[in-house]
Amino acid sequence: MQIENELYNSLQSLNNSLNNLLKDSYLSPTDSKLERFLYTLEKKRFEIYEQVRFLNNIAEENEIHFIDNDYKATLKDNVLSLYIPEKLPNLKNRSSYAHKQIILNIAEITKPYERLFYDKFVIVVVKIFEKRKVWDVDNRTVKPIQDGLIHGGVIRDDNLFNCCYMAQGFYSDTPHIEVSVLEAAKIINFINNNLPDINI
Repeated sequence: MQIENELYNSLQSLNNSLNNLLKDSYLSPTDSKLERFLYTLEKKRFEIYEQVRFLNNIAEENEIHFIDNDYKATLKDNVLSLYIPEKLPNLKNRSSYAHKQIILNIAEITKPYERLFYDKFVIVVVKIFEKRKVWDVDNRTVKPIQDGLIHGGVIRDDNLFNCCYMAQGFYSDTPHIEVSVLEAAKIINFINNNLPDINI
């Protein structure tokens, strides 16, 4: 398959950045150089995903498959469940490319459920899995999840008249996020069935 020029240039730029970092590794690169590379990596990742998504939309065959295919959305018993194969960004990284990527992917996978809860008051239950034994859930931002649901048309807004949320942290060897969206009035039954350690 022939790679489009813009995509090729992004991949080449990322390759150059990686090669420069590897050359510096013999000289013990500074933290600032490593931080600059990680910023470039995240930015290029977002650009490449955008280009791949565009190419897939216009391609009649030979779609490019990438990690975003691991995002999942399913509906059962009026509960919309999402699987997000990403780490949820920290509050201080709200403007990061990872943040934007989660929004776009959620919007994409929830298209079949557009307007599902558009005129309902919902609760968004977020289970965050990290590869650490002790960490603070309140240092993670749920904003890309809420915004992705809005962009996908699942909910009208995430203001106090349309949406509330709860978040819980867990340990996992594979960091990811599991999200459940349902009408807020049904939350007591949902908690009893899904969070058995909590008694209401």
